[in-house]
Amino acid sequence: MLKNFIPAIRYGNRLTPDEAQGLVPVTFGSIFFVDSATGSDTANSGTSPDDAYATIDAAIALCTANKGDIIYVMPGHSETPSGTITFDVAGVTVIGMGVGSKRPLVTSSNATAAVSMTAEGCRISNIQFALGVATITDCINITANGCQVDNCETQVHATSQFTNHITVTDAQFVKLLDNRILSLGAAGSTSGIVLDGCDDIEVIGNFIHGHFGEHALDNTTPGSCDEILRANIANNYIANVSTTAGDMAVELDAAATGWFAHNQLMSGLATTAAGFDIGNMVSAESYIADDIGIDVHTIVIGTAAV
Repeated sequence: MLKNFIPAIRYGNRLTPDEAQGLVPVTFGSIFFVDSATGSDTANSGTSPDDAYATIDAAIALCTANKGDIIYVMPGHSETPSGTITFDVAGVTVIGMGVGSKRPLVTSSNATAAVSMTAEGCRISNIQFALGVATITDCINITANGCQVDNCETQVHATSQFTNHITVTDAQFVKLLDNRILSLGAAGSTSGIVLDGCDDIEVIGNFIHGHFGEHALDNTTPGSCDEILRANIANNYIANVSTTAGDMAVELDAAATGWFAHNQLMSGLATTAAGFDIGNMVSAESYIADDIGIDVHTIVIGTAAV
């Protein structure tokens, strides 16, 4: 039985950083490295930390579709792409190394998506995203089946906003896991996560907090949005501090189905009933608080409005 299979990627007598921690995923594909401190997209091979590429997008171009290729982005890596980072090779995984402020940082310098996932079965993990211009349409835009975004973070900017932080459109079996979506307390962002016709999606363990001019978790904007079916939305903390009527913590299409379980919601609106609409999903032990402050408390969704 294959156990902790590691390709021959050692350099000298040293282990790769993930190998040393026992975190290398099982793969028969190639492994590449990205490091802004020492890397080069033209002079290096990208096949070891000592010979790394400088940008994520260039490293994706080294990959072969559906082979399970992995790109490790080294701690402290920082890049400011002038164009979109496009996952256009199926089955590619990008993993950021490091913890906290040492995680790789991508600072968008144009108004297009920071990341566009257009090929199936891709994953991006443990990357920070920041703003370098006033407005970015989507931080992460997913249009391919089976993609995953986990342990990523959109940072709060002093004045700028991502319009939508993560948008998923017509893609099945997508997983959004354990991400932090942070926006200003002032008006600016439209939505934290937008779900448009993406059936069988899993939205689990995410933290969403900010002022959203539509909804923190949204399945109705734009008006042409299709419902989500068989969704699993669980264990999220979702807050929309907007006090404008209609700006909800969660608003799902009336025909949305699946489980809405163990979520904690906070709405800046005057009543709990005004702060959410989960369509036709089954609610299980999810709670909401209205308004903002230390003297408010959550009630179970389905309880009479307060």
